[in-house]
Amino acid sequence: MRYIYRVYLIFILSCFVLLQTAFAQNLSFENEKLKLHLETDDTSQNFKILAHFELKNDWHISWQNPGDAGVAPEFYFQNKKLDVLDQSIPERFLYQDLLEQYGYSKNAYYLFEIEQKQLPGQLKVLWTACQDYCEPESTFFDIGLSATDTYNKTYQIAQKTFPVQSPTPIEAEIKGDLLVLKTDETFNGSPYFIPFQKDLYAADSPQQIENLKNGTHITISTQPLEKIPNKGLIWLSKDEAYQVKVVPKRPSLLGLLLLAFLGGIILNLMPCVFPVLSIKAINMAQNAQQKERHIKAAFSYMFGVLACFALFASLLYAFKAAGHALGWGFQLQSPIFVGTMIIIFVLILLYLFDIINIRFPFLSALTKASSFHSFLTGFFAVLIASPCTGPFMGAALGYALIENSNYIFPIFLSFGFGYALPLCLLELFPKILSRIMPKPGKWMQHIKLLLSVPIIFTIFWLSWVLFHQLWQPSQTDIFETYQEDLVEQALENGESVLIDFTAKWCLTCLLNERTVFNSKSFQTKVKQKGIRLFKADWTNYDEKIFKALQNYQRSSIPLYVYYPKGSKEYMILPQILEHETVLTIMDTQNE
Repeated sequence: MRYIYRVYLIFILSCFVLLQTAFAQNLSFENEKLKLHLETDDTSQNFKILAHFELKNDWHISWQNPGDAGVAPEFYFQNKKLDVLDQSIPERFLYQDLLEQYGYSKNAYYLFEIEQKQLPGQLKVLWTACQDYCEPESTFFDIGLSATDTYNKTYQIAQKTFPVQSPTPIEAEIKGDLLVLKTDETFNGSPYFIPFQKDLYAADSPQQIENLKNGTHITISTQPLEKIPNKGLIWLSKDEAYQVKVVPKRPSLLGLLLLAFLGGIILNLMPCVFPVLSIKAINMAQNAQQKERHIKAAFSYMFGVLACFALFASLLYAFKAAGHALGWGFQLQSPIFVGTMIIIFVLILLYLFDIINIRFPFLSALTKASSFHSFLTGFFAVLIASPCTGPFMGAALGYALIENSNYIFPIFLSFGFGYALPLCLLELFPKILSRIMPKPGKWMQHIKLLLSVPIIFTIFWLSWVLFHQLWQPSQTDIFETYQEDLVEQALENGESVLIDFTAKWCLTCLLNERTVFNSKSFQTKVKQKGIRLFKADWTNYDEKIFKALQNYQRSSIPLYVYYPKGSKEYMILPQILEHETVLTIMDTQNE
């Protein structure tokens, strides 16, 4: 009996060893062109996969950007394309003195991560091996939960082939048919810039290098470019390179301040501002004949606006310094704030209609002495205007909140000056008001009724926002709920994509939705062109949506991002949409 148990035990152990061997064999592929082997590691939170290509017989494969010709390897896990965390520095090939190519002729390492919960699963690898001709090939690997014993040893070898991650971004500027790159770093040898994006410009485009004391300038002669690369390699040799993030040339502070000032002026025309401007208009009408009050009122209104902008700047600066991310209009993402605003507007409405008469002797004396009413109006005007973002505002806000925190205060104060200026000028030139406005009389009651309409509208609007914040009704329109992986999948499939970054408290967003997105012609065009629509609803704060906004160098809404068919290059649509313009873009960019 014991003999039978021993035989049975030996049989079980043999099967286990055979299974382990079979599994190990599943992590290798080999033919006459190359050998591909995988190493896996489960010691981190995510499961790591290290792919190693060993090329044979003068065959080579392409890098992420293959240059003038070639196809880069692709890796799919459970039919979803994997993002490469790191890969070996490429070699530069010159094929028949004509084509500049980037790739590997000996060894290439690729590093990936997979979430533990996705395992086990199947990894598909596709590549094109080239010599005098090219052959596409592929293979499959079954990835289990166990790690390989030699991962750490292989990773140490692979790490030496990876480019150094440079902490300093490189600035880029397009000047006609030149791409000018500037970095504060200096390099030994002759640096050569290779963008990660393929087909951005010809790989054999001449590059002029200037090694200066305060950095390095690389000027690349290209055809006129529509956009700069987002990252690339400063290539020194096949054994030495620096991976760098590429950012647009930093705008001057003076230019940003001008953008902010113009944006502040235009903000007065946005629908969010009408309710508070109605209150200000009533006050100006009541005091149109009292010339001595206008100077105090003008500067008090200005100080109120600037005080609120300074408060916002302080909060945003403090939260960013603490590692938290907030965007423009963040306070309206709080149901408590929205509920408070509803109560305040209801009280203002009742006060205008003389239904209630609130008297505080101290505040009355303060108002007479210092135009405190105008100060509060200015402060309140900014609170309620912040859901809106007008032309010129997006770029300046995005730079201040995302790129350079030191610019937050001057840019926000410049917004404030521009926002307060129109009404201040009206106050400072009372003759204009006195000509427009007749002497106080019964007509004032009719003006109150007329100007109370935006306030009533605001109460209903804020109540609607509060309802959606607390109950969040399910989405029933033609837009899908924004998910980053769904957008990536649609782009991988070559589909056209339109992303609508919106919120219920953004009146400009709602106006665009009603005039453009809800129109039959727009919805018909979407079906004809097969465009995928995604809605990123920021009514309540969502970290993923804010990070997505940051990826497009924005910190405010509305934002409309359009990817034409078969392209991963996006375009930003205007913040105030025109129906015909949107349809034309969908026609011309979707061929």
